[in-house]
Amino acid sequence: MRKIVYLFAMVAIMVLPACEGPAGPEGPPGVAGVDGEDGEPGLSLLNLVVEAEVDFTEENNFSAGFDFEIGDADNLLVFMLWNVIEDKPLWRPLPNTVFLADGITLSYNYQYTADFFSVFMTANTNLTEIPEDWTLNHYLRIVYLPGDFLQSNAKIDLNDYEAVTSALGVSEADVLKLD
Repeated sequence: MRKIVYLFAMVAIMVLPACEGPAGPEGPPGVAGVDGEDGEPGLSLLNLVVEAEVDFTEENNFSAGFDFEIGDADNLLVFMLWNVIEDKPLWRPLPNTVFLADGITLSYNYQYTADFFSVFMTANTNLTEIPEDWTLNHYLRIVYLPGDFLQSNAKIDLNDYEAVTSALGVSEADVLKLD
């Protein structure tokens, strides 16, 4: 008798899990949730590299300012066109210090906040006495670095304009020129 019960139990274990009936009707819809408030609009980067021509004069206090929004985790790098060698531009990172004749030390530097950026010139002498070669017609490239880029590209040489723009995937055609 036990053998019959065991045999019946084994057949039931094998057959019953394989049975499948038709799908039942769809259940009622859930309760609609309350629509939350929209968040702040995210930062929209149309361009990661911007070029500007700057003159450092007494009228602008030897500085130039730009309205430029930047996120909390993001960063800016600034490069100055220093020379052109065989039609290839040489971009130097700021800050940059130059030692002129007669012991004059000239520095180009920059600073920024969440919504403003400025580049400026300082020297150990009266800036009005600096020759115009050092104050007029300077081209700057402002490179916007998103915070996630910095985290995932920690080994990039941030002093090398070509390395930075290559890592960002920015070509010369992508550079936005400001008026």
